[in-house]
Amino acid sequence: MNNSDPDGPTSFYERYADFTDSQIKEILKNHRNYQESAVTAAVKIAIERGLIHSEQDLLGTEYQLKPSVGLSFFPEITDAYQYRKVVASIFRVLFFIALIPIIFAALKYSEGQLNMTFMGAGIGIIWAILTFLLLKTEKMLVANIQISLLIFALIGIGYQILIQNTVQVTDLLILVIGMLLSLYFLLYLKQLIKSKPGKL
Repeated sequence: MNNSDPDGPTSFYERYADFTDSQIKEILKNHRNYQESAVTAAVKIAIERGLIHSEQDLLGTEYQLKPSVGLSFFPEITDAYQYRKVVASIFRVLFFIALIPIIFAALKYSEGQLNMTFMGAGIGIIWAILTFLLLKTEKMLVANIQISLLIFALIGIGYQILIQNTVQVTDLLILVIGMLLSLYFLLYLKQLIKSKPGKL
């Protein structure tokens, strides 16, 4: 077995060796959310401590997660490895969302609507900066500022669209979809940060 493998059973065994019995049991109860090598290490420690007799004990009701009632709007992540992957994906989406108002601004610039151009570009740049700050700090204040920015964008750009002689349905659709997507990912990210699993 390669002891240098950061995701191998030996590496996980060394990390879990100092875990309390309750922490080991928690891993076993959530074993479907962990890497196989992590579960193997936790099982080995549990057997050594007499918490279980064999891996077959994981089939018992004590180590089966109760299914959540109804559909979860924000899927729960209990594994640190999965947490990192999901959070990284959400941040990629949030950075991509910054392009939406910038592209919108470019379209409005081609139409000669400078007020919409400056507003869209400004919102896009500020959004990208705030997303970067949130990535580095994981502060709820930054996420709350972004939510406030979404509300400002909806009111400001929405008003500019509605006061035009001809209401552009496409513009309204882009605005609503962009806002709803941004709001969902921000709220989900806030929940994930608050319930961040312990380091593996």
